[in-house]
Amino acid sequence: MDLDNDRLAILAVEGHLLISGGPGCGKTTIALLKAKAGVAELKVEQKVLFLSFSRAAVRQITDRMSGLLNRSVRQRLEVRTFHAFFMDVVKSHGRLRTGLPSAFITPDREHQLRADFDGDWTVETLRMAQEEGRYVFDLLAWTAATLFEEYPKLAALYSDTYPTVIVDEFQDTNEDQWRAIKALSHASTIICLADPDQRIFDYVPGVDELRIQHAMDFLNPRSFDLSKDNHRSPGNGLLAYANAVLNNDPTVPVPNDVTIGTYTWPSSVETRIHQYLIALRDYLQKKLDTEPTIAVLAPTNALVGRLSEAVSTDAEINGTVYPAVEHELHLDQDLASTAAYAVASIMEWPGLRHEDALLATLEAVCDYFRVKATKTSGAKSTVRTLERALTALKSNTTIRAKTATVLLKAQAEGIQLSGNPVQDWQLARARLTGSAELSELFAKARLVRLLKATDAIGRALIDTWDGNAYIDAAAVVRRVLANRMIDENRFEEAAHVSFMNMHKSKGKEFDGVIIAETKFGRDQLIDPSSSDSDIRARRRLLRVAITRARHHVVIVRHATQPPLTS
Repeated sequence: MDLDNDRLAILAVEGHLLISGGPGCGKTTIALLKAKAGVAELKVEQKVLFLSFSRAAVRQITDRMSGLLNRSVRQRLEVRTFHAFFMDVVKSHGRLRTGLPSAFITPDREHQLRADFDGDWTVETLRMAQEEGRYVFDLLAWTAATLFEEYPKLAALYSDTYPTVIVDEFQDTNEDQWRAIKALSHASTIICLADPDQRIFDYVPGVDELRIQHAMDFLNPRSFDLSKDNHRSPGNGLLAYANAVLNNDPTVPVPNDVTIGTYTWPSSVETRIHQYLIALRDYLQKKLDTEPTIAVLAPTNALVGRLSEAVSTDAEINGTVYPAVEHELHLDQDLASTAAYAVASIMEWPGLRHEDALLATLEAVCDYFRVKATKTSGAKSTVRTLERALTALKSNTTIRAKTATVLLKAQAEGIQLSGNPVQDWQLARARLTGSAELSELFAKARLVRLLKATDAIGRALIDTWDGNAYIDAAAVVRRVLANRMIDENRFEEAAHVSFMNMHKSKGKEFDGVIIAETKFGRDQLIDPSSSDSDIRARRRLLRVAITRARHHVVIVRHATQPPLTS
Protein backbone atom coordinates (compact mmCIF):
# COMPACT_ATOMS: atom_id res chain seq x y z
CA MET A 1 0.00 0.00 0.00
CA ASP A 2 1.45 3.36 -1.06
CA LEU A 3 1.09 5.91 1.72
CA ASP A 4 1.36 9.67 1.31
CA ASN A 5 3.26 11.95 3.67
CA ASP A 6 0.27 12.59 5.93
CA ARG A 7 -0.33 8.90 6.47
CA LEU A 8 3.34 8.18 7.02
CA ALA A 9 3.35 10.94 9.63
CA ILE A 10 0.30 9.40 11.34
CA LEU A 11 2.17 6.10 11.62
CA ALA A 12 5.29 7.78 12.97
CA VAL A 13 3.86 10.26 15.49
CA GLU A 14 3.28 9.43 19.15
CA GLY A 15 0.54 10.65 21.47
CA HIS A 16 -3.12 11.50 20.97
CA LEU A 17 -4.38 11.91 17.38
CA LEU A 18 -7.31 13.57 15.64
CA ILE A 19 -7.82 12.23 12.11
CA SER A 20 -10.54 14.08 10.22
CA GLY A 21 -11.96 13.73 6.73
CA GLY A 22 -15.03 12.90 4.69
CA PRO A 23 -16.60 9.57 3.74
CA GLY A 24 -14.17 7.15 2.13
CA CYS A 25 -11.06 9.21 2.88
CA GLY A 26 -9.40 6.27 4.66
CA LYS A 27 -9.69 7.29 8.33
CA THR A 28 -10.49 3.74 9.43
CA THR A 29 -7.79 2.17 7.26
CA ILE A 30 -4.99 4.37 8.55
CA ALA A 31 -6.22 3.91 12.13
CA LEU A 32 -6.00 0.13 11.70
CA LEU A 33 -2.51 0.44 10.22
CA LYS A 34 -1.57 2.64 13.18
CA ALA A 35 -2.88 -0.05 15.52
CA LYS A 36 -0.91 -2.68 13.63
CA ALA A 37 2.28 -0.68 14.02
CA GLY A 38 1.79 -0.58 17.79
CA VAL A 39 0.89 -4.23 18.32
CA ALA A 40 4.51 -5.31 18.59
CA GLU A 41 4.95 -3.10 21.67
CA LEU A 42 1.94 -4.53 23.53
CA LYS A 43 2.33 -6.82 26.50
CA VAL A 44 0.79 -10.27 26.28
CA GLU A 45 -2.46 -9.26 28.03
CA GLN A 46 -2.87 -5.93 26.22
CA LYS A 47 -5.02 -5.04 23.22
CA VAL A 48 -6.01 -2.07 21.09
CA LEU A 49 -9.63 -1.04 21.71
CA PHE A 50 -11.69 0.22 18.74
CA LEU A 51 -15.02 1.77 19.75
CA SER A 52 -17.88 2.41 17.32
CA PHE A 53 -21.60 3.09 17.55
CA SER A 54 -23.36 0.11 15.98
CA ARG A 55 -22.96 -3.61 15.41
CA ALA A 56 -23.09 -2.98 11.66
CA ALA A 57 -20.18 -0.54 11.91
CA VAL A 58 -18.27 -3.04 14.05
CA ARG A 59 -18.87 -5.71 11.41
CA GLN A 60 -17.59 -3.45 8.64
CA ILE A 61 -14.48 -2.63 10.66
CA THR A 62 -13.77 -6.30 11.35
CA ASP A 63 -14.31 -7.08 7.65
CA ARG A 64 -11.80 -4.38 6.75
CA MET A 65 -9.34 -5.78 9.29
CA SER A 66 -9.38 -9.15 7.53
CA GLY A 67 -8.12 -7.51 4.35
CA LEU A 68 -5.41 -5.44 6.05
CA LEU A 69 -4.13 -7.40 9.01
CA ASN A 70 -2.96 -10.94 9.57
CA ARG A 71 -4.61 -13.20 12.11
CA SER A 72 -2.13 -12.61 14.93
CA VAL A 73 -2.59 -8.82 14.66
CA ARG A 74 -6.38 -9.08 14.44
CA GLN A 75 -6.39 -11.01 17.70
CA ARG A 76 -4.82 -8.01 19.42
CA LEU A 77 -7.58 -5.63 18.28
CA GLU A 78 -10.87 -5.59 20.16
CA VAL A 79 -13.65 -3.91 18.17
CA ARG A 80 -16.66 -3.09 20.35
CA THR A 81 -19.75 -0.94 20.36
CA PHE A 82 -19.85 1.78 23.01
CA HIS A 83 -22.88 0.08 24.58
CA ALA A 84 -21.20 -3.33 24.80
CA PHE A 85 -17.98 -1.92 26.26
CA PHE A 86 -19.76 0.19 28.86
CA MET A 87 -22.08 -2.71 29.72
CA ASP A 88 -19.05 -4.86 30.53
CA VAL A 89 -17.60 -2.11 32.71
CA VAL A 90 -20.87 -1.71 34.63
CA LYS A 91 -21.46 -5.46 34.88
CA SER A 92 -17.98 -6.02 36.31
CA HIS A 93 -17.65 -2.97 38.56
CA GLY A 94 -21.12 -1.52 39.20
CA ARG A 95 -20.99 -2.92 42.75
CA LEU A 96 -18.43 -0.24 43.58
CA ARG A 97 -21.23 2.35 43.48
CA THR A 98 -24.23 0.38 44.74
CA GLY A 99 -22.99 -2.73 46.55
CA LEU A 100 -25.44 -4.66 44.35
CA PRO A 101 -24.99 -6.87 41.28
CA SER A 102 -25.77 -5.01 38.07
CA ALA A 103 -28.91 -5.79 36.07
CA PHE A 104 -29.95 -4.34 32.72
CA ILE A 105 -33.34 -3.21 31.46
CA THR A 106 -33.81 -3.85 27.75
CA PRO A 107 -35.18 -0.98 25.63
CA ASP A 108 -38.58 -2.60 25.06
CA ARG A 109 -39.00 -3.17 28.81
CA GLU A 110 -37.88 0.40 29.49
CA HIS A 111 -40.61 1.71 27.16
CA GLN A 112 -43.22 -0.23 29.09
CA LEU A 113 -41.94 0.97 32.47
CA ARG A 114 -41.75 4.52 31.19
CA ALA A 115 -45.32 4.42 29.90
CA ASP A 116 -46.57 3.38 33.34
CA PHE A 117 -44.49 5.99 35.21
CA ASP A 118 -46.01 9.40 35.92
CA GLY A 119 -42.98 11.35 37.15
CA ASP A 120 -39.65 12.45 35.67
CA TRP A 121 -38.35 9.31 33.93
CA THR A 122 -34.77 10.61 33.83
CA VAL A 123 -34.79 11.00 37.61
CA GLU A 124 -36.35 7.54 38.00
CA THR A 125 -33.70 5.82 35.83
CA LEU A 126 -30.99 7.45 37.92
CA ARG A 127 -32.70 6.28 41.13
CA MET A 128 -32.97 2.69 39.81
CA ALA A 129 -29.29 2.75 38.90
CA GLN A 130 -28.05 4.18 42.20
CA GLU A 131 -30.42 2.39 44.59
CA GLU A 132 -31.25 -0.88 42.83
CA GLY A 133 -28.31 -1.46 40.48
CA ARG A 134 -30.71 -1.66 37.50
CA TYR A 135 -29.64 0.20 34.38
CA VAL A 136 -31.36 1.36 31.22
CA PHE A 137 -29.09 1.43 28.18
CA ASP A 138 -28.84 5.23 28.13
CA LEU A 139 -27.26 5.18 31.60
CA LEU A 140 -24.47 2.73 30.77
CA ALA A 141 -22.11 5.44 29.49
CA TRP A 142 -22.93 7.74 32.43
CA THR A 143 -22.28 4.94 34.94
CA ALA A 144 -19.03 3.79 33.31
CA ALA A 145 -17.73 7.36 33.09
CA THR A 146 -18.69 7.99 36.73
CA LEU A 147 -16.90 4.80 37.81
CA PHE A 148 -13.76 5.89 35.95
CA GLU A 149 -13.91 9.35 37.52
CA GLU A 150 -14.63 8.18 41.07
CA TYR A 151 -12.11 5.33 40.95
CA PRO A 152 -9.04 6.48 38.96
CA LYS A 153 -7.36 3.13 39.60
CA LEU A 154 -10.20 1.45 37.68
CA ALA A 155 -9.60 3.76 34.72
CA ALA A 156 -5.88 2.99 35.00
CA LEU A 157 -6.67 -0.74 34.99
CA TYR A 158 -8.59 -0.39 31.72
CA SER A 159 -5.87 1.82 30.25
CA ASP A 160 -3.32 -0.85 31.12
CA THR A 161 -5.46 -3.37 29.24
CA TYR A 162 -6.04 -0.96 26.32
CA PRO A 163 -3.01 1.33 25.90
CA THR A 164 -4.53 2.60 22.63
CA VAL A 165 -8.21 3.48 22.17
CA ILE A 166 -9.57 4.35 18.71
CA VAL A 167 -12.89 6.27 18.76
CA ASP A 168 -14.93 6.06 15.57
CA GLU A 169 -17.36 8.87 14.58
CA PHE A 170 -15.93 10.97 17.39
CA GLN A 171 -17.99 14.04 16.47
CA ASP A 172 -21.16 12.19 17.56
CA THR A 173 -19.98 11.16 21.03
CA ASN A 174 -22.24 12.43 23.79
CA GLU A 175 -21.09 14.04 27.03
CA ASP A 176 -20.92 10.78 29.01
CA GLN A 177 -18.99 8.94 26.29
CA TRP A 178 -16.60 11.89 26.15
CA ARG A 179 -16.20 11.80 29.96
CA ALA A 180 -15.18 8.13 29.76
CA ILE A 181 -12.72 8.83 26.95
CA LYS A 182 -11.18 11.68 28.93
CA ALA A 183 -10.75 9.42 31.96
CA LEU A 184 -8.96 6.81 29.84
CA SER A 185 -6.83 9.43 28.07
CA HIS A 186 -4.67 9.98 31.17
CA ALA A 187 -2.89 6.70 30.46
CA SER A 188 -4.20 5.51 27.06
CA THR A 189 -3.39 7.01 23.68
CA ILE A 190 -6.65 8.23 22.12
CA ILE A 191 -7.11 8.25 18.35
CA CYS A 192 -10.23 10.21 17.30
CA LEU A 193 -11.73 9.65 13.84
CA ALA A 194 -14.08 12.47 12.90
CA ASP A 195 -15.99 14.21 10.14
CA PRO A 196 -17.74 17.42 11.25
CA ASP A 197 -20.06 17.30 8.23
CA GLN A 198 -21.36 13.88 9.32
CA ARG A 199 -22.66 15.22 12.63
CA ILE A 200 -26.27 14.06 12.35
CA PHE A 201 -27.25 13.26 15.94
CA ASP A 202 -27.75 16.77 17.30
CA TYR A 203 -31.14 15.71 18.67
CA VAL A 204 -29.52 13.17 21.02
CA PRO A 205 -29.02 14.61 24.53
CA GLY A 206 -25.37 15.31 25.27
CA VAL A 207 -24.17 15.44 21.65
CA ASP A 208 -22.34 18.74 21.20
CA GLU A 209 -21.39 20.45 17.95
CA LEU A 210 -18.19 21.61 19.69
CA ARG A 211 -17.02 18.09 20.54
CA ILE A 212 -14.06 18.19 18.15
CA GLN A 213 -12.95 21.46 19.71
CA HIS A 214 -13.28 19.83 23.14
CA ALA A 215 -10.85 17.15 21.99
CA MET A 216 -8.43 19.77 20.70
CA ASP A 217 -8.54 21.63 24.01
CA PHE A 218 -8.32 18.64 26.36
CA LEU A 219 -6.20 16.10 24.47
CA ASN A 220 -4.02 18.54 22.54
CA PRO A 221 -3.73 15.92 19.79
CA ARG A 222 -1.70 15.95 16.60
CA SER A 223 -4.28 16.74 13.94
CA PHE A 224 -4.41 15.37 10.39
CA ASP A 225 -6.95 16.31 7.72
CA LEU A 226 -7.56 13.66 5.02
CA SER A 227 -10.66 15.34 3.53
CA LYS A 228 -9.06 15.74 0.11
CA ASP A 229 -9.19 11.97 -0.45
CA ASN A 230 -12.08 9.72 -1.52
CA HIS A 231 -11.39 6.00 -1.83
CA ARG A 232 -15.03 4.84 -1.57
CA SER A 233 -16.38 6.26 -4.82
CA PRO A 234 -13.45 7.85 -6.67
CA GLY A 235 -14.08 9.36 -10.06
CA ASN A 236 -17.88 9.08 -10.19
CA GLY A 237 -18.74 12.45 -8.68
CA LEU A 238 -20.83 11.12 -5.76
CA LEU A 239 -18.86 12.89 -3.06
CA ALA A 240 -18.78 16.17 -4.99
CA TYR A 241 -22.54 15.99 -5.52
CA ALA A 242 -23.14 15.13 -1.86
CA ASN A 243 -21.07 18.15 -0.85
CA ALA A 244 -23.07 20.29 -3.27
CA VAL A 245 -26.30 19.13 -1.61
CA LEU A 246 -24.77 19.88 1.79
CA ASN A 247 -23.80 23.40 0.75
CA ASN A 248 -26.82 24.00 -1.53
CA ASP A 249 -24.51 24.64 -4.47
CA PRO A 250 -26.42 24.42 -7.78
CA THR A 251 -23.26 24.93 -9.86
CA VAL A 252 -22.30 21.26 -9.38
CA PRO A 253 -24.15 19.17 -11.98
CA VAL A 254 -25.91 15.92 -11.11
CA PRO A 255 -23.35 13.24 -12.07
CA ASN A 256 -24.14 10.26 -14.27
CA ASP A 257 -24.04 7.95 -11.26
CA VAL A 258 -26.93 9.77 -9.59
CA THR A 259 -30.45 9.10 -10.86
CA ILE A 260 -33.25 11.43 -9.80
CA GLY A 261 -36.54 9.52 -10.09
CA THR A 262 -39.97 11.08 -9.66
CA TYR A 263 -43.52 9.95 -9.21
CA THR A 264 -46.94 11.60 -9.33
CA TRP A 265 -50.26 10.45 -8.01
CA PRO A 266 -51.84 7.93 -8.46
CA SER A 267 -48.39 6.34 -8.55
CA SER A 268 -46.82 5.95 -5.14
CA VAL A 269 -43.35 6.06 -3.70
CA GLU A 270 -43.74 2.38 -2.77
CA THR A 271 -44.29 1.25 -6.36
CA ARG A 272 -41.48 3.43 -7.69
CA ILE A 273 -39.05 2.09 -5.09
CA HIS A 274 -39.98 -1.47 -6.06
CA GLN A 275 -39.27 -0.68 -9.71
CA TYR A 276 -36.01 1.18 -9.07
CA LEU A 277 -34.75 -1.47 -6.65
CA ILE A 278 -35.01 -4.24 -9.22
CA ALA A 279 -33.60 -2.01 -11.97
CA LEU A 280 -30.64 -0.90 -9.83
CA ARG A 281 -29.92 -4.47 -8.77
CA ASP A 282 -29.86 -5.65 -12.38
CA TYR A 283 -27.70 -2.68 -13.48
CA LEU A 284 -25.12 -3.13 -10.74
CA GLN A 285 -25.00 -6.89 -11.18
CA LYS A 286 -24.05 -6.43 -14.83
CA LYS A 287 -21.58 -3.68 -14.02
CA LEU A 288 -19.85 -5.45 -11.14
CA ASP A 289 -20.34 -9.05 -12.30
CA THR A 290 -21.42 -10.02 -8.79
CA GLU A 291 -24.46 -9.74 -6.53
CA PRO A 292 -24.46 -6.10 -5.40
CA THR A 293 -25.25 -4.71 -1.98
CA ILE A 294 -28.04 -2.12 -2.00
CA ALA A 295 -29.52 0.03 0.76
CA VAL A 296 -32.98 1.58 0.59
CA LEU A 297 -33.04 4.62 2.86
CA ALA A 298 -35.80 6.98 3.99
CA PRO A 299 -36.03 9.80 6.54
CA THR A 300 -38.37 8.02 8.98
CA ASN A 301 -38.93 4.50 10.30
CA ALA A 302 -42.58 4.69 9.28
CA LEU A 303 -41.70 5.21 5.62
CA VAL A 304 -38.99 2.53 5.78
CA GLY A 305 -41.58 0.07 7.10
CA ARG A 306 -44.03 0.93 4.31
CA LEU A 307 -41.37 0.46 1.64
CA SER A 308 -40.25 -2.83 3.17
CA GLU A 309 -43.81 -4.14 3.18
CA ALA A 310 -44.28 -3.06 -0.44
CA VAL A 311 -41.30 -5.01 -1.82
CA SER A 312 -42.01 -8.09 0.32
CA THR A 313 -44.67 -9.34 -2.11
CA ASP A 314 -44.98 -9.59 -5.88
CA ALA A 315 -46.52 -6.50 -7.45
CA GLU A 316 -48.07 -5.88 -10.85
CA ILE A 317 -47.32 -2.34 -11.99
CA ASN A 318 -48.61 -1.13 -15.35
CA GLY A 319 -48.92 -4.69 -16.57
CA THR A 320 -45.44 -5.75 -15.47
CA VAL A 321 -44.96 -8.15 -12.55
CA TYR A 322 -42.19 -7.10 -10.17
CA PRO A 323 -41.14 -10.01 -7.93
CA ALA A 324 -40.73 -9.69 -4.18
CA VAL A 325 -37.21 -8.75 -3.08
CA GLU A 326 -35.58 -10.59 -0.18
CA HIS A 327 -34.08 -8.06 2.18
CA GLU A 328 -33.11 -7.30 5.75
CA LEU A 329 -34.94 -4.62 7.70
CA HIS A 330 -32.97 -2.48 10.16
CA LEU A 331 -35.41 -0.77 12.49
CA ASP A 332 -35.59 -0.03 16.18
CA GLN A 333 -37.19 -3.32 17.11
CA ASP A 334 -39.10 -2.35 20.26
CA LEU A 335 -42.57 -2.19 18.67
CA ALA A 336 -41.97 -5.28 16.54
CA SER A 337 -40.71 -7.12 19.62
CA THR A 338 -43.71 -6.12 21.71
CA ALA A 339 -46.04 -7.29 18.95
CA ALA A 340 -44.14 -10.58 18.91
CA TYR A 341 -44.85 -11.07 22.61
CA ALA A 342 -48.57 -10.84 21.84
CA VAL A 343 -48.21 -13.54 19.17
CA ALA A 344 -46.28 -15.75 21.60
CA SER A 345 -48.96 -15.29 24.25
CA ILE A 346 -51.53 -16.76 21.82
CA MET A 347 -49.29 -19.81 21.41
CA GLU A 348 -49.78 -20.39 25.15
CA TRP A 349 -53.60 -20.47 24.93
CA PRO A 350 -54.19 -24.26 24.86
CA GLY A 351 -52.21 -24.69 28.09
CA LEU A 352 -53.93 -21.97 30.13
CA ARG A 353 -57.29 -21.40 31.76
CA HIS A 354 -59.64 -19.44 29.52
CA GLU A 355 -59.53 -16.29 31.66
CA ASP A 356 -55.76 -16.41 32.17
CA ALA A 357 -55.08 -16.88 28.44
CA LEU A 358 -57.20 -13.92 27.43
CA LEU A 359 -55.77 -11.70 30.18
CA ALA A 360 -52.21 -12.47 29.12
CA THR A 361 -52.84 -11.64 25.46
CA LEU A 362 -54.86 -8.52 26.18
CA GLU A 363 -52.12 -7.35 28.55
CA ALA A 364 -49.53 -7.97 25.80
CA VAL A 365 -51.62 -5.92 23.34
CA CYS A 366 -51.90 -3.15 25.93
CA ASP A 367 -48.11 -3.28 26.45
CA TYR A 368 -47.62 -2.68 22.74
CA PHE A 369 -49.61 0.54 22.90
CA ARG A 370 -47.88 1.56 26.12
CA VAL A 371 -44.59 1.35 24.24
CA LYS A 372 -46.11 3.24 21.32
CA ALA A 373 -47.38 5.91 23.73
CA THR A 374 -43.78 6.80 24.61
CA LYS A 375 -43.30 7.71 20.94
CA THR A 376 -46.64 9.30 20.04
CA SER A 377 -49.29 10.85 22.25
CA GLY A 378 -52.10 9.48 20.06
CA ALA A 379 -51.65 5.98 21.49
CA LYS A 380 -52.47 7.06 25.04
CA SER A 381 -56.23 6.94 24.44
CA THR A 382 -55.89 3.38 23.11
CA VAL A 383 -54.01 2.41 26.27
CA ARG A 384 -56.81 3.81 28.42
CA THR A 385 -59.44 1.91 26.41
CA LEU A 386 -57.53 -1.37 26.71
CA GLU A 387 -56.88 -0.86 30.41
CA ARG A 388 -60.62 -0.40 30.97
CA ALA A 389 -61.17 -3.67 29.08
CA LEU A 390 -58.63 -5.40 31.32
CA THR A 391 -60.42 -4.11 34.40
CA ALA A 392 -63.76 -5.30 33.02
CA LEU A 393 -62.34 -8.71 32.22
CA LYS A 394 -60.88 -9.12 35.71
CA SER A 395 -64.13 -8.03 37.37
CA ASN A 396 -66.33 -10.04 34.99
CA THR A 397 -68.25 -6.97 33.84
CA THR A 398 -69.25 -5.90 30.33
CA ILE A 399 -66.32 -5.51 27.93
CA ARG A 400 -66.82 -2.68 25.45
CA ALA A 401 -63.48 -2.44 23.62
CA LYS A 402 -63.69 -4.04 20.19
CA THR A 403 -60.14 -5.42 20.41
CA ALA A 404 -60.98 -7.24 23.63
CA THR A 405 -64.25 -8.68 22.30
CA VAL A 406 -62.51 -9.91 19.13
CA LEU A 407 -59.83 -11.64 21.21
CA LEU A 408 -62.51 -13.08 23.49
CA LYS A 409 -64.23 -14.67 20.52
CA ALA A 410 -60.96 -15.94 19.02
CA GLN A 411 -59.89 -17.46 22.32
CA ALA A 412 -63.28 -19.16 22.76
CA GLU A 413 -62.93 -20.72 19.30
CA GLY A 414 -59.53 -22.09 20.34
CA ILE A 415 -56.38 -22.72 18.35
CA GLN A 416 -55.02 -26.09 17.21
CA LEU A 417 -51.22 -26.06 17.29
CA SER A 418 -49.04 -28.67 15.60
CA GLY A 419 -45.66 -28.40 17.35
CA ASN A 420 -44.07 -26.83 14.27
CA PRO A 421 -43.07 -23.41 15.66
CA VAL A 422 -42.98 -21.66 12.26
CA GLN A 423 -46.45 -22.82 11.24
CA ASP A 424 -47.84 -22.25 14.73
CA TRP A 425 -46.35 -18.74 14.86
CA GLN A 426 -48.14 -17.87 11.62
CA LEU A 427 -51.36 -19.43 12.92
CA ALA A 428 -51.16 -17.45 16.17
CA ARG A 429 -50.28 -14.24 14.35
CA ALA A 430 -53.36 -14.66 12.14
CA ARG A 431 -55.49 -14.21 15.28
CA LEU A 432 -54.39 -10.57 15.34
CA THR A 433 -57.20 -9.32 13.14
CA GLY A 434 -60.68 -7.89 13.49
CA SER A 435 -59.84 -4.45 14.89
CA ALA A 436 -57.57 -1.58 13.92
CA GLU A 437 -55.36 -2.21 16.96
CA LEU A 438 -54.92 -5.91 16.25
CA SER A 439 -54.22 -5.25 12.56
CA GLU A 440 -51.46 -2.86 13.58
CA LEU A 441 -49.90 -5.55 15.79
CA PHE A 442 -50.19 -8.06 12.94
CA ALA A 443 -48.25 -5.73 10.63
CA LYS A 444 -45.56 -5.07 13.24
CA ALA A 445 -45.22 -8.76 14.11
CA ARG A 446 -44.55 -9.49 10.42
CA LEU A 447 -41.45 -7.32 10.70
CA VAL A 448 -39.88 -9.88 13.04
CA ARG A 449 -39.15 -12.01 9.96
CA LEU A 450 -37.34 -9.12 8.30
CA LEU A 451 -35.42 -8.43 11.51
CA LYS A 452 -33.84 -11.90 11.02
CA ALA A 453 -35.22 -13.15 14.33
CA THR A 454 -37.55 -15.95 13.27
CA ASP A 455 -34.92 -18.71 13.21
CA ALA A 456 -33.74 -17.93 16.74
CA ILE A 457 -37.33 -17.73 17.99
CA GLY A 458 -38.22 -21.01 16.30
CA ARG A 459 -35.28 -22.85 17.86
CA ALA A 460 -36.16 -21.52 21.31
CA LEU A 461 -39.87 -22.37 21.01
CA ILE A 462 -39.15 -26.02 20.15
CA ASP A 463 -38.01 -26.57 23.73
CA THR A 464 -41.24 -25.10 25.15
CA TRP A 465 -43.65 -27.40 23.26
CA ASP A 466 -45.46 -29.86 25.56
CA GLY A 467 -47.59 -31.57 22.92
CA ASN A 468 -50.48 -29.15 23.35
CA ALA A 469 -49.14 -25.62 23.84
CA TYR A 470 -45.92 -23.61 24.07
CA ILE A 471 -45.27 -23.14 27.79
CA ASP A 472 -44.05 -19.65 28.73
CA ALA A 473 -43.66 -18.81 25.03
CA ALA A 474 -43.90 -15.05 25.60
CA ALA A 475 -41.07 -15.10 28.15
CA VAL A 476 -38.92 -17.20 25.81
CA VAL A 477 -39.49 -14.83 22.88
CA ARG A 478 -38.74 -11.85 25.13
CA ARG A 479 -35.43 -13.42 26.15
CA VAL A 480 -34.43 -14.27 22.56
CA LEU A 481 -35.16 -10.77 21.25
CA ALA A 482 -33.51 -9.07 24.24
CA ASN A 483 -30.35 -11.13 23.74
CA ARG A 484 -30.25 -10.21 20.06
CA MET A 485 -30.47 -6.52 20.92
CA ILE A 486 -27.37 -6.59 23.14
CA ASP A 487 -25.27 -9.35 21.58
CA GLU A 488 -22.57 -7.53 19.64
CA ASN A 489 -21.03 -10.82 18.48
CA ARG A 490 -24.13 -11.75 16.47
CA PHE A 491 -22.92 -11.14 12.94
CA GLU A 492 -25.00 -12.97 10.39
CA GLU A 493 -23.93 -12.75 6.78
CA ALA A 494 -24.90 -9.29 5.59
CA ALA A 495 -27.97 -9.19 3.36
CA HIS A 496 -27.58 -8.03 -0.23
CA VAL A 497 -30.53 -5.64 0.17
CA SER A 498 -31.12 -3.66 3.35
CA PHE A 499 -33.84 -1.19 4.38
CA MET A 500 -33.15 1.37 7.10
CA ASN A 501 -33.63 5.00 8.02
CA MET A 502 -30.99 7.46 6.91
CA HIS A 503 -29.54 7.87 10.40
CA LYS A 504 -28.91 4.12 10.67
CA SER A 505 -26.97 4.12 7.40
CA LYS A 506 -24.11 6.07 8.95
CA GLY A 507 -20.85 4.16 8.99
CA LYS A 508 -22.03 1.65 6.37
CA GLU A 509 -21.12 1.15 2.70
CA PHE A 510 -23.11 -0.31 -0.19
CA ASP A 511 -22.64 -0.71 -3.93
CA GLY A 512 -25.86 1.18 -4.54
CA VAL A 513 -28.18 3.37 -2.50
CA ILE A 514 -31.83 4.30 -3.08
CA ILE A 515 -33.17 7.28 -1.13
CA ALA A 516 -36.93 7.77 -0.88
CA GLU A 517 -39.11 10.63 0.29
CA THR A 518 -42.71 11.78 0.21
CA LYS A 519 -43.86 15.40 0.03
CA PHE A 520 -45.20 15.48 3.57
CA GLY A 521 -43.76 16.31 6.99
CA ARG A 522 -40.71 14.48 8.28
CA ASP A 523 -40.75 12.14 5.26
CA GLN A 524 -39.37 14.97 3.12
CA LEU A 525 -35.64 15.05 2.50
CA ILE A 526 -35.62 18.83 2.86
CA ASP A 527 -38.63 20.78 4.09
CA PRO A 528 -38.25 24.30 2.64
CA SER A 529 -40.71 25.67 5.21
CA SER A 530 -38.66 24.56 8.22
CA SER A 531 -36.02 26.54 10.10
CA ASP A 532 -32.55 27.21 8.75
CA SER A 533 -31.01 24.95 11.41
CA ASP A 534 -33.38 22.10 10.51
CA ILE A 535 -32.63 22.48 6.81
CA ARG A 536 -28.89 22.43 7.54
CA ALA A 537 -29.29 19.28 9.66
CA ARG A 538 -31.29 17.59 6.90
CA ARG A 539 -28.65 18.48 4.33
CA ARG A 540 -25.97 16.90 6.54
CA LEU A 541 -28.10 13.77 6.84
CA LEU A 542 -28.69 13.64 3.09
CA ARG A 543 -24.94 13.97 2.48
CA VAL A 544 -24.39 10.96 4.74
CA ALA A 545 -27.02 8.96 2.83
CA ILE A 546 -25.59 9.78 -0.60
CA THR A 547 -22.03 8.96 0.41
CA ARG A 548 -22.97 5.44 1.59
CA ALA A 549 -22.80 4.40 -2.10
CA ARG A 550 -19.73 3.18 -3.91
CA HIS A 551 -21.19 3.16 -7.44
CA HIS A 552 -24.70 4.57 -7.89
CA VAL A 553 -27.40 6.52 -6.08
CA VAL A 554 -31.11 6.76 -6.92
CA ILE A 555 -33.16 9.50 -5.27
CA VAL A 556 -36.93 9.04 -5.60
CA ARG A 557 -39.04 12.16 -5.01
CA HIS A 558 -42.50 13.47 -5.73
CA ALA A 559 -42.50 15.45 -8.96
CA THR A 560 -43.65 18.64 -7.22
CA GLN A 561 -40.76 18.76 -4.75
CA PRO A 562 -38.23 21.59 -5.27
CA PRO A 563 -34.70 20.66 -6.42
CA LEU A 564 -32.16 19.65 -3.79
CA THR A 565 -29.87 22.51 -4.84
CA SER A 566 -31.05 25.89 -5.98
